[in-house]
Amino acid sequence: MATKKKFEQPSVASDTVAELSAKLLEANRKLKEAEHERTLMIENISHDLRAPLTAIRSTVDYMREKSKDGQCDMPSEDRRAMLSLLDVRLKTLEVLVNDLYYMTCIESGREEFNLQAVPLVQFLEEYFFALEVDEKYAAYDLRLEVPEELDALVNIDVSKFCRVLDNLFTNARKYTAEGSTITLGAGIEGNEAFFYVKDNGQGIPKESLPYIFDRTYRVSGARTPSGESGSGLGLSIVKSIVTQHGGEVWCDSDLGRGSTFTVKIPVAGGKL
Repeated sequence: MATKKKFEQPSVASDTVAELSAKLLEANRKLKEAEHERTLMIENISHDLRAPLTAIRSTVDYMREKSKDGQCDMPSEDRRAMLSLLDVRLKTLEVLVNDLYYMTCIESGREEFNLQAVPLVQFLEEYFFALEVDEKYAAYDLRLEVPEELDALVNIDVSKFCRVLDNLFTNARKYTAEGSTITLGAGIEGNEAFFYVKDNGQGIPKESLPYIFDRTYRVSGARTPSGESGSGLGLSIVKSIVTQHGGEVWCDSDLGRGSTFTVKIPVAGGKL
């Protein structure tokens, strides 16, 4: 008669158990952090949506009050002012919604990257020359500091890196007075190329620098400067794009003297 085999619990080394427990705790911590970040982002977006929506609703109600039998008795100057206010607030909503959608598409992987090897100098020069004729920068002193001998190729999605530059220049313009200097520069260090956007604007407090690329953070809780449309997600989008290109981005800043945002990416197959 066959005897039953006695069940024996498999032995697991104590250090293995400790390692698995530590990994589980770390994964749980990261999940909690991600959930907390999502909650903060939703709170920030809700706050930003509420202001323009309130202004739009107030304007529409005011114009309705002034209307009688379909005929508006508002002076033409008031109508123009109301329409201008509506236009500004709607632009704010458009920027916020578009940036939020763009960022979530990138981070979820739904936004594909079309990588191609391009000469960094040519890419930066073409972008800069287009910027020079943009009326938004007519009141600024734009400068290009890209050495002609910089012959590096970089593997990038051109449209997305244009978005990176758009966001960095928009950020510089918002926090720099008219007549100030905004510089686009570049260089190479070993197997990595870099470019930077430098301004001599108001700068960023040192204690804020580690957090400016977080999608839930804004310096001093301040809203976008007067007359500007912004989502507060611009630098987060920059970081997402650069990171998915295998690069890194950081900021050096002196309060009251300006900021320099630097993007570093690997060189593609050496030099030209």
